[in-house]
Amino acid sequence: MGFRVKIITPLQVDDVDLNRRRWRYGERASGDTEIEVVGLGAGPYALETAADLAASDDAVFEEGVKTGPNECDAVLIDCIFDPAVDRLRDVLPMPVFGPLRTALPLLSLVAPRFGIIARGKDHGALFTELVDRYGHGDQLIAVRTVALPYAEAKDPERFGAAMREQLKRIVEDDGARAVVMGSTTMALAPEVATAGGDVPLFLTGMMTLGIMESLWRDGLIGQ
Repeated sequence: MGFRVKIITPLQVDDVDLNRRRWRYGERASGDTEIEVVGLGAGPYALETAADLAASDDAVFEEGVKTGPNECDAVLIDCIFDPAVDRLRDVLPMPVFGPLRTALPLLSLVAPRFGIIARGKDHGALFTELVDRYGHGDQLIAVRTVALPYAEAKDPERFGAAMREQLKRIVEDDGARAVVMGSTTMALAPEVATAGGDVPLFLTGMMTLGIMESLWRDGLIGQ
């Protein structure tokens, strides 16, 4: 039997978005990893504010606690804000991974200071608070935002132009030595990814899945 991962979205999504997430994680997954991406039946339709995140936390928890002991080997919350991760870790028998919590310790190994490029205009304060709570606030030097609503960020040209500009600025003006992309499943075109030169870009959702697979192969989870 392969490594079984249940991935929970942080908001209510349509079939197009759900399939996009399935495809993105499926492309990243190894051949012996089985991916199940689950949408929410309740909760917000977008994550723009602290209130949205609070609603997401409750909805993700309600979905997560339905997970049976033999259903999967690990759970991944498909949101860089890690909604309900702590709550689910307390009640589920399998490990629960949050992308930002997983990425931050590795960031400190790669670079002494990093920046985050967020999507929503209110995400800067939310990221700053969460990074500080995780104990890495002294390494975060800037949070820049493309300031696009969730629906508009799905436009590749608009998103690409805004991301390219902010990536260039966070590296050249702020001095970031690594950059966290402020959404778990961002897909960056080559001309966007190279806007910051050779600074490493952390795509936390894809990265976390890879770490989970390594832990499984080493017999540390799913046994």
